Parts: sequence; structure tokens; C-alpha cells
Amino acid sequence: MTMTEQKERITASLFRDKKVWIALLATIALAVLLAALVIWSLLAPAPERAEDDEEEELEEEIAPLLVTRRQLEEMTYTDSSLGELRWELTEESLEELDRVLRDYGITTPEAISQFLAQAAVETAAGRYLTELGDDAYFRKYGYTTGTRGAGYLHLTFSYGQMAFAVWMMRREVPELADIEYVNPAGHGEEEIADSYYAALRRAANLGLDISDYSRIVYDEGSPVETGADYIAQRFAWESAGYYWVTNSIGEALSSAPGTENTDTASQLVGGGNWQSRREAYEAYYPVLAEKTLS
Repeated sequence: MTMTEQKERITASLFRDKKVWIALLATIALAVLLAALVIWSLLAPAPERAEDDEEEELEEEIAPLLVTRRQLEEMTYTDSSLGELRWELTEESLEELDRVLRDYGITTPEAISQFLAQAAVETAAGRYLTELGDDAYFRKYGYTTGTRGAGYLHLTFSYGQMAFAVWMMRREVPELADIEYVNPAGHGEEEIADSYYAALRRAANLGLDISDYSRIVYDEGSPVETGADYIAQRFAWESAGYYWVTNSIGEALSSAPGTENTDTASQLVGGGNWQSRREAYEAYYPVLAEKTLS
């Protein structure tokens, strides 16, 4: 090999090594750049969010109760015939009240005051979630121990239980959303019973477990609790919201607050002792509206 050839070979080798080093250095530089970008993204402060967005998200996360525990305490009063009426709800019951008020559109201070005034007198502020008396007493009025008044507005009668059961199946079981609901306010017992048993047949044909709702209807032979006791235990507020809406009580109230609305609600609820219901309303409205009655 001549001297010239050796020089050319060495030069070519060095050129190849230079290309390798350049490629290696470029790869290292790219890796360093990527690492720097990753570190910067981790350490950079998060962009500030609009104040309105933050407030909106906070409201969604923590919606204030329509009736707070403090308000319940302030609503304690002494009735002229029933004595002291004091609400003592568990946290679970207070949250259930809030859900029912929202679900059934009972959201203004006037509507809530009227609703709670009726519930207070019906149940002595939640102490008696089923109607007091014995079977002989109940039968005088056309119902039994199993179908006596239950819940915060004392839903009563077997046909009342059947209608409520159908209502709940429609609301809570997607496969039964189109079953027929028959309102006791404008239909007879036979129509209501037909609607209820048609719902049961539909559920059976679809293989659905609707025992949570069929237990609303009293069954003397059932090994588990049904009827009035079950409603009081499971659907005390729900049954009251249902009764309020299906009897159009909220729609019947005047826009002007006052005991005239209480009398209207008392007539539609069907309870006695209207004076106590007025007194309850007069105790509740100033607390919930944060202003006195004119």
C-alpha cells in the first residue's frame, strides 16, 4: 500500500468517526432538551382558573341544604294544643329531606314552611311516623293497621299504597318507566289496583326484582315488613313529597305567603287541627325566609 493510499484510508476513517460523534452528540442534546421540558412542565405553576369557574365547581360539590340543622333548632315552638314541637332528625333523615324537597320541587321558603307545617302536625315533628291507634279505631275509617297513615304526611289506605308503589317503580326501575300510574285524586280503587297488578305482572315477565317497591303495599302473609311500617322506615319523606305533588298542593298555594295557604294545604292533606298547622307555619316561615310575616 502506497503512502497516498494510507493517507486516504486514515482520512476516511476519521470522517466516519466524526459522523458517529456528531450523531451521538445530537442524540444527547435531544435527550437533555426533552428532560428539561419534562422538568419544566412538572415545576411550572398551574394556570390560574377563572374565579367564576371555581365558585361554580364549589357550589356543585357542596350544595347548601334547603333546611339546615340550625334552622330546625330555631323552628322549635310551643303549640297551643300539642305542646312543644321540636324536630330531631338524624343526618341521614336531614339529607333525605333535602333530596325530596329538591326532587319534588318544594324549594321556596313558603313551600317548605307549608310542607313542614303539615308534616309537623301529622307526626309531632317526626315522633310518630305511623298513625296512632288500634285496628278497631282504624277500621272505623276504612283501613287497617297495615294500611294506616305512614310517613311524614301519613299516606293511608291500600289503594294509596298501591298508587305510591307504582309511582316509585316508574321513577326507579328503568324497564318500568312506561307503566301506567293512576292518581287516587281522580280515580277509583279498582283502577288503581288494576294498574298496580299490571305493573307486578310486567315486572315478573321481565324477571325484575321490585320487592323494594312491592313491599310498600301491605301483605298480611309476608315474612318481611310491608305496608305502613315499611313506608315509615324506608320512604317517610319520599311518600310525603309524592303526596304533595300528586295532590297538586304546591300549585294550589297563593304566591303571597300566609296562613291562607296553610288552610289550603290542610284541606288537601285531609288532616284535622288546622289551628296547630297555622301555628307551625307561623313558627317556620320567619326562620326559613329570614323575615317576619307581614
